[in-house]
Amino acid sequence: MTAPMAGGPSDRPAVRTAPRRPDESMTLLREVTERPLDPGYAEMARRRAEAGEASGPLGGRRVSSVVTMLLVAIVLGAVTAVAVRDLRAPQPTVTKGRSVLIEQIQDRSAQVEALSARAAALDAQVDGLQSGGLLPSALQEVNELDRLVSGAVPVEGPGMVVSLTDGSGGGLVEPGDAPAESRVRDADVQFVVNELWAAGAEAVAVNDERLTSLSAIRNAGDAILVDLQPLNGPTYRIEAIGDPEDMQVEFARSAGLGFLQLLSAEYDIKNDVSTSDGMYLPGAGSPTLRFARVPSGTEPDASTTPSATPSATAGSSAGTESAGTEQDRSEEGNG
Repeated sequence: MTAPMAGGPSDRPAVRTAPRRPDESMTLLREVTERPLDPGYAEMARRRAEAGEASGPLGGRRVSSVVTMLLVAIVLGAVTAVAVRDLRAPQPTVTKGRSVLIEQIQDRSAQVEALSARAAALDAQVDGLQSGGLLPSALQEVNELDRLVSGAVPVEGPGMVVSLTDGSGGGLVEPGDAPAESRVRDADVQFVVNELWAAGAEAVAVNDERLTSLSAIRNAGDAILVDLQPLNGPTYRIEAIGDPEDMQVEFARSAGLGFLQLLSAEYDIKNDVSTSDGMYLPGAGSPTLRFARVPSGTEPDASTTPSATPSATAGSSAGTESAGTEQDRSEEGNG
């Protein structure tokens, strides 16, 4: 038996081959996932790190860009603040015009006060002449009664008081900020005034504004006017002089009490009904004479006819329609 020859096939070392990767066919994807940074960029980053250059988000050009943006923002803020200040500052022309208007308002107010004082003085003189014994006693009594009924003179005595206050609409707001449906309207005041007249009131005033047969209760926007005089809310105080007990009974029997309950339940308008032993209602002043004629059966003095006739004629032409208009407004407002 012969030994095998040295160097034969059986003596060759075994060749070990590397196992094949499953993703061998996806070379491009492997390169992207395993080496996302290009070797050139990686080398440059390494060199910059070795040279000590900052590569953070605020380094180099990034720092200068941020500083530039901050400077621009500061400049824009300063320019905006200056522009707003200039816009809010009152202009000289506007300030001058406002001063002129204020001076005119003050002058007109002073004139109105002076004329009102003169009118009051003249009314006092007329009252003095009427009560100075120049008229017969019977005519003087009738004149005083007419002035009392017409509301020309102040009156005082016991009576009944009805107060209406703007509601809050069911919310926690101030009365002045109440919604429109929760505010007292001119129609509400008219209704209560009419019911007080029907209950036996002899004299009525709303917030110290005396009502007469020619008075009109109207509204202008959210304001309530009595004879063109605005009333200060949110509470409206309606005072009526008369027998307190009888007025309370008649007012309770009428629709007035139910109307007040409706205002309170539906619109949150607060109300209060009370009596008073002593009230003072100011007078409305002497009414303006718009038409006059000589009573039948009397002949005027010839010396006074020329001066009296033009005045009466002028009043009849322009004053009759005005008086009729006031009467219609009174009937519409109080009826």
